[in-house]
Amino acid sequence: MKYFDHKYQTDERHTVNTTTCDFSIGDIRDIQTLLSLEDADNSGLTPTCNDIARDLGLSSSTTCISGLRPRSRFTPVFSSDNAIDVFYKLVTEDLYKLENQYSLGGKSWSHNLSPQELMALRSLDDIKDIVIKEADKGGNIVIMNRSDYVGEIDRQLQDQKAYCKLSTNPIGKITRDIETTLSFRMDRGLLTNSECKYLFNPTPMSPCIYIIPKVHKPAPFPPGRPIISGINSPTEKLSEYIDLFLQPFVCNLPSFIKDTTHLLSLTADYEWTDVHFLVTLDVTSLYTCIPKKEGLAAIRFFLDKRDAMFLEHSNMLMDLINLVMDNNIFLHEGSWYRQQQGVAMGARFSPSFANLYMGHFEHHHLWTKGPPALTQHILYWGRYIDDVLLFWLGDRMSLDRLIQYLNVNSYNIHFTSNISSRLFLVYRYCGTGC
Repeated sequence: MKYFDHKYQTDERHTVNTTTCDFSIGDIRDIQTLLSLEDADNSGLTPTCNDIARDLGLSSSTTCISGLRPRSRFTPVFSSDNAIDVFYKLVTEDLYKLENQYSLGGKSWSHNLSPQELMALRSLDDIKDIVIKEADKGGNIVIMNRSDYVGEIDRQLQDQKAYCKLSTNPIGKITRDIETTLSFRMDRGLLTNSECKYLFNPTPMSPCIYIIPKVHKPAPFPPGRPIISGINSPTEKLSEYIDLFLQPFVCNLPSFIKDTTHLLSLTADYEWTDVHFLVTLDVTSLYTCIPKKEGLAAIRFFLDKRDAMFLEHSNMLMDLINLVMDNNIFLHEGSWYRQQQGVAMGARFSPSFANLYMGHFEHHHLWTKGPPALTQHILYWGRYIDDVLLFWLGDRMSLDRLIQYLNVNSYNIHFTSNISSRLFLVYRYCGTGC
């Protein structure tokens, strides 16, 4: 190990003076490997890379350590303290008594629903040809015929540009590919053993697709927002790891809106006049419209803003994103499908990916290449993923020209708009303590 090379100043006991050392990412990980040789597995005393980095005055962002690891399975031995033993015994006895009371019917409990409501829910549950879902917006409950629900999914899957049907179950191959990729990256010192254990799922579950009805859309049968449920899927943890490093870029976007409170604080100082236009823009099917090549180029644009020492880690992130996007598979009615374009709504890193793609669009198409005669009238431009809020200080004709310009692009992005010259909601934001 090169920590003990001649370039480091050591005393006769070969103790390293870490204050004079310049540790690289690989050095930190090798130190952890050495420390893990200590027999401290059951004591929880083995330092992590983050612990070492902190002790050496390095931040986790400097060393690109995610901190992800499997949950500890260590079970402590019961203490020999008499007070704890008595407490444990009394609680256990009370639990047994409570269980016996309910099992023998000695104590009744009341439901938070009336008998009529319970009967209605059970009746609905027994009907197998309906589907009950929460609406996409508004918090309403939607009851649909199963045939209409499945038919809407089938309709969307017929889009051969976005989806393709697979002939075999791809789970086994994907799992092996992920294992090979993680092993290679760990050998390069880019991932720790704990991270690899966390990211690799040897017994994954099959992702499935479902839709959330958009009852606010005018249609005989409401269209659905497709969601791919990837809980315990082969790429679930990889998506979490990727999102961990993309999120900081999202939060630093000029147009970033975190939530309603954040928006109100950003727009608190704007004075509304009769010459203003309030505009909302909605990107049509953002998650599934992003071309893979252009999407990866947008992510590369932001990763290249990192320090040069992160180049190899950025390359790994690009490879992992490519791996996840290539294996965006799901099961529907016994058949396997792959999403060929965009990212899956439901994947952990998808909002960050879509946010950065839109951030790239805004930087290049709007602010860099956009006509100054139009962009100078933009008083405020804020965005929550695919929803844009625009304050326009100019005439209506110029506003229409801006929207037309936005919809002519090489990003496969199309906006629908809603324009109002009247501020229908007045809210004065005065911060905390108001």
